[in-house]
Amino acid sequence: KQWYQRRVRGSSNVYYKNRYSTNYNVHKTPGQVVKDQLISRMIAAPMHQPSNQVARQVIQDQYGVSKPKEKCALPPISPPKPLLGSTVKGSPPLPKANRLNPRLTPPAITERDAKKGILSLCERGLIPPAAELTLEPSPIKHKVAPLHNQVQNPVSVEKIADARELEHTMVGVQLDLSVHEQEMPLVPFTNSKSRSCRTTPGPRVITANVPTRGKSGASTSLKMSSVTPHSHMHSQMTPMNHPMGPPQTPALAMSKSRKFTIQQGRTVIENTDFEDYRKDCAAHWGQILPCLQELELILSQFAIPVAIVDGENLLRLALRYKMSNRPSVAELIDCCTNQVSILTLMQTPGQIYKGPQGYDLAAAKIQATFRMYLDRCNYLDYRQSKQAASVIAMHWIMVMKMTTIRSRLKTSRALYLMKYRERLKELKSNWNTIQSKKRVIIHIPSRGYCQTIRDSLVDYHNLQNSQMGRICDVNDPNVEVIYVSPIDLDADMQQYYQKLLGMGVTQDGENIKETDSKVKFIVPDHLDAFPGLSFCLSTILLYSAQTLKRLKRLIAGKEAYIVPGLMHRDDLELSEVLNVPVVAPEPDIVHLYSTKSGAKRIFANANVAVPPSEFDIYTEEQLFELLASLIASNLGVTRWVFKIDSEFDGRGTAYCDITDFLQCHKWALKQAERYGSKWSKRWAQEPTTIKIYSELPQIIYNHLKIVNTTLFPSVEKFLVAFTKSGGVIEACPPSDDVTCITVDMFIAPTGVVDIKNTGDQIRATEFQTWALSSPQTSICPDRIHETSISVANACYERGIIGYVSVGYATFIDPMSNEQALWAIDLKVSYTDTMAMANVLQYITGGQFEQSSGLFKIPEYKVMPSLASRFKSPKERQPPNFRFSVLAPRLLHSNLSLVHYSVFFQMCRAHHIGYDIREREGSIFTLVDSYKRDLIGMTVVEPDLIAALKTFHRNLSVVHQEISSANLPGSNNFNTLLMEVDKIMNSLAIEAPEEEQKGEAEEEKTEL
Repeated sequence: KQWYQRRVRGSSNVYYKNRYSTNYNVHKTPGQVVKDQLISRMIAAPMHQPSNQVARQVIQDQYGVSKPKEKCALPPISPPKPLLGSTVKGSPPLPKANRLNPRLTPPAITERDAKKGILSLCERGLIPPAAELTLEPSPIKHKVAPLHNQVQNPVSVEKIADARELEHTMVGVQLDLSVHEQEMPLVPFTNSKSRSCRTTPGPRVITANVPTRGKSGASTSLKMSSVTPHSHMHSQMTPMNHPMGPPQTPALAMSKSRKFTIQQGRTVIENTDFEDYRKDCAAHWGQILPCLQELELILSQFAIPVAIVDGENLLRLALRYKMSNRPSVAELIDCCTNQVSILTLMQTPGQIYKGPQGYDLAAAKIQATFRMYLDRCNYLDYRQSKQAASVIAMHWIMVMKMTTIRSRLKTSRALYLMKYRERLKELKSNWNTIQSKKRVIIHIPSRGYCQTIRDSLVDYHNLQNSQMGRICDVNDPNVEVIYVSPIDLDADMQQYYQKLLGMGVTQDGENIKETDSKVKFIVPDHLDAFPGLSFCLSTILLYSAQTLKRLKRLIAGKEAYIVPGLMHRDDLELSEVLNVPVVAPEPDIVHLYSTKSGAKRIFANANVAVPPSEFDIYTEEQLFELLASLIASNLGVTRWVFKIDSEFDGRGTAYCDITDFLQCHKWALKQAERYGSKWSKRWAQEPTTIKIYSELPQIIYNHLKIVNTTLFPSVEKFLVAFTKSGGVIEACPPSDDVTCITVDMFIAPTGVVDIKNTGDQIRATEFQTWALSSPQTSICPDRIHETSISVANACYERGIIGYVSVGYATFIDPMSNEQALWAIDLKVSYTDTMAMANVLQYITGGQFEQSSGLFKIPEYKVMPSLASRFKSPKERQPPNFRFSVLAPRLLHSNLSLVHYSVFFQMCRAHHIGYDIREREGSIFTLVDSYKRDLIGMTVVEPDLIAALKTFHRNLSVVHQEISSANLPGSNNFNTLLMEVDKIMNSLAIEAPEEEQKGEAEEEKTEL
């Protein structure tokens, strides 16, 4: 609205000037007229202006008065610099003793202190805050207030010349139409004590000529009477010439005539109401006129037909602003009595274009809107282009940064790999010397799986810490062990392992001493710095600067090397930081041959028997084609197993009994009989392969069974993961009695192979291993030894050194009726069973004999007992061989409810422990000191039957003690007990009763 006012203000000024100029000059005040004449003379005659140079020259020529000399400007005087600090000397406060103890007598107040005032004494504390002060003499003096008589305080007539100044004094003022002033007699005031005899003066009447006009145009006068509070009680005492009506205020009288009309944006000046209003407000007409012009302009712009203006409100508005700033539209509209209808019209859409300049405003609005539309479109295009350019620029910057970082990483990793090879070459040349000297072994049980596998693992750090048996390498007197733990070990857990290390026996049968100084537990200082990120232990250790400094101090000046878990790229950088070699192959070699397809290449190079299989499968079409070819070549195989390359421990395994659902299986068998010896030819199998291929997709999608349904809930997701990572198809042994064997080996940098342990797998499920009975008794040890050596040599040819684990499957072949041995799995890393075998060798002092395939312990003396006195010395000779059951991961959720001290008391009560003298019994390995739901157990007995019985009894006792019918808990105890029962039934062993307790004939030392 202000914009429209400014737009037409220039054109309307001429109209208002011509319209109101004549009437306005007629009603000028005398002072304004004199002032205008003086200004006109000063403009007309320059000589009357002393400041004008021409006038000065005329005065000097005519009167000889010269111009006074101008004063020279004095140089500015810089103000003095302000004084910093206090200019008033402070007074000492209350002594410290009085502030601490208010009961002490305060110091005396001197005259100098009293002159500073009471406020200073209170602030200094000389006067207590709660003291009551009395000022003598009092600064407040009591005196009778004078009451002035109203008669003695006359009001001048000049002060009430304007009716607006009487608004607050209109009580008691009445209109009197008489022209002449009447003198009212005054009754003198008598100070009488009697209220009945008291007389009050009559009302004081003041007559003033106020320039007001009625409809007839005659001037009237206002007669104001000051009425005392008792005037209404003594009205009969005051003589009145004319009867008076009810009192009225001037506002009520003037509001009847102070309204005028504005029609079509112009004031109706011919109306007598407007003429009377202009004459009454002549003194303030210069202030009212701009407001009236603004109001007319607004009403004209919005084409308001009629507006009734309240002159009184307009006068108040004009006096309020006095043109210092303009009133708002709302305030101007409030001066109209029909403001509701005016606002309704103004708010009507398009009303503003109905005014006199509506055509121009509409054209301007249309042009502005169109220009806004064009500018908006251009801006949107610009903004979209700018955003696209920003996205492209940011993406390009990120690409360049990532390219730079990748190139740097590639360069640094190539450098680390070159340094690794140099250290490995030096380690290979000095390996025999290092083994005979004192050395430090840094065990880092890191599992460097790919990121997707690490994210899918539950309790990943507990899985890495399941190899606590690494610390038992101190059975060599020249070895010191530094164990880097992936979890925080509390004091109880460290104390337990210190006691376990105190039970060690050397190969000579002597106890191992000074184990406390030989084993150091180190936890990375940034272990908890990456919550939610499943970093492997090597990566976390690499980011822990303080831990790396401590490691450097511990290995300073000593021969040292690193024994990792599953090799990761960060292990190479860690080797560079610590400047020590790594006894493990390169990370790329490890991840290549740790896959199922990579193991097939090693087995093929070693010329060992493998099941009928195909590997490196990456599409479903390839999967179905190769599977159809395998089925046609091996019609006697019922079950086929599908394994994902990157998975482990049966996680990515599925199987399917295809021949049970294959409709053309009988026809294929007839075709094989028909061709006879020529069935092995490709052309003979081609029709059968095509027919099998047509049926395979439906069979696989409907009847494929997945081992880990939590990880792969459907066949479609399993096949997606299978084709993404690659996989293997292999035949399941065609027998109901299949035994799987695990062989743990160490390949030295020089190529020497050392078989550390062999064992028969005890499986909780068909494809998941939870325990191992060591040594293996399923096949001839020489055959296992020969096959394992061939696999180890093939690994060494491919650059694999360090710890390797090979998995076999043995069964009776129904075709040849001979025992078959298939190599089915390969792990290029330090395994959990290797760590448990290390604990077994430490507590017994024994060693695995590769020639006999047995675990032999050194000879020891047996303490004579009452029963052994009746035996011959040959019968009293203890056996030198031990059998064991190794269970690295026993899971039971209820174990977290039992503290370790209570758990060992429970084991001691049930005679579960280890006998140091007889070197038999049970040993536990603790994994996590906080969650406590995962433990490891090693059972050592003189024969396999006793080991299985003890293992069965221990599991049964622990499960019964920590479980109940209402709280069974999630565990793998039940499946292991069932599997052990099957093994003992196959060996014709009677399972021990759960309630039977062990005999206490031997003294045992429990942990």
